[in-house]
Amino acid sequence: MWKTRRHLDAEARRHRDDAAAAYADGRLTAAATSARAALACAERSAGPDSPAAATDARTLAAVLAALDRRAEANALYQRALAVYRTTGLTYDAAVCLHGLALLHADTEPGVSRARLQSALQIKRTVLGGLHPEVAAILEDMAALSALSALSALSAA
Repeated sequence: MWKTRRHLDAEARRHRDDAAAAYADGRLTAAATSARAALACAERSAGPDSPAAATDARTLAAVLAALDRRAEANALYQRALAVYRTTGLTYDAAVCLHGLALLHADTEPGVSRARLQSALQIKRTVLGGLHPEVAAILEDMAALSALSALSALSAA
């Protein structure tokens, strides 16, 4: 059945709402299914390189990361980040950088730290220094430092 852009956008919103509700309930597989459907609708409506599709890709990446499907999550975060960088959506780029940093914190701590630093700089500029999202990045940076210190102690 042929659908107009308006119908696709409405369908994407329904899938996004379903994904958010499933995620909040801890039903990660259902959240991934709904987030994937929202992404498909956004791609058909606005195009695969649109900010709307990038946001749905980022959402799906977060769900897949929670399911420990790192390769898929990484690819989706990278895809969204590329769109955000070309469109100048810096806050959204910072969200992707933060997600990528958390995704690789235990395997690539140096890369993770650099991504957290970039996300921190962007969010401080966009949101101000006393914003809860800035604090969340600082907490993740502290946790990464603690993890690195523990790894160094156990290696010694």
